[in-house]
Amino acid sequence: MSARRLAESVWMVGSGTDPAALTSPYDCHVYLFDGGTEALLVDAGTGLATDRLLAAIAGTGCRGRLTHVLITHSHADHAGGAAGLREATGVRVCASAETAAALRDGDEHRSQVAAARAAGIYPAGYRYPACPVDEVAGDRTTWTVGSLTVTAHASPGHCDGHLCFLVEHAGRRALCTGDAIFHGGRVSIQPIPDCRPYAYARTAERLAELDVDALLPGHGDIALDGAAAHLTAAADSFRRLVTPPNIVAEG
Repeated sequence: MSARRLAESVWMVGSGTDPAALTSPYDCHVYLFDGGTEALLVDAGTGLATDRLLAAIAGTGCRGRLTHVLITHSHADHAGGAAGLREATGVRVCASAETAAALRDGDEHRSQVAAARAAGIYPAGYRYPACPVDEVAGDRTTWTVGSLTVTAHASPGHCDGHLCFLVEHAGRRALCTGDAIFHGGRVSIQPIPDCRPYAYARTAERLAELDVDALLPGHGDIALDGAAAHLTAAADSFRRLVTPPNIVAEG
């Protein structure tokens, strides 16, 4: 498997849709940041193609320097692969308290895996692997990973416990938004118990205040420059009491 290089020290190493980084069609985009002496991943995919994900990581030259995987939220396409990655590499799994609770127990109800499987979103045989969480993160938790500085930003709305990760390196700032804000200011509102539009609106406003160069969402198009326009579009829509376009409607 190959990885899609996005910048000098940034790769997409897994995806359900990007041809250059395709692992499993059920995976989110998985990003790797190389901090020189250490490297990190944002999100882990479903675990259905961990071998392909590991091969892509190896292709970047970072597998032996991988120290952290930061999980944006508990849904299987983002978190289900954490257990396999941790077992294969010894990487530290970092997540919010809500995500950690789902991961530690392999909780298919808290993570919405049971409902998603019943809806045909995941294969009938898919199971959500339990995974120890090495560090529980909250709003403004910060990591130094080699030359990278990473800050978690609480971003509930799509689901409880969602985190976005701002990665700073070589004067550039990339925001990994998981399922919070997407290209074009789109969002992901679904009929699940912890999807909260009011919290989503507050999240969009807070994220729009960040000084960000690149937008790296969990699905769809990315923006390597001009990220502010996408974040502002979502916040402005919510301020008008109009829900931004929903990425889920695209199938």
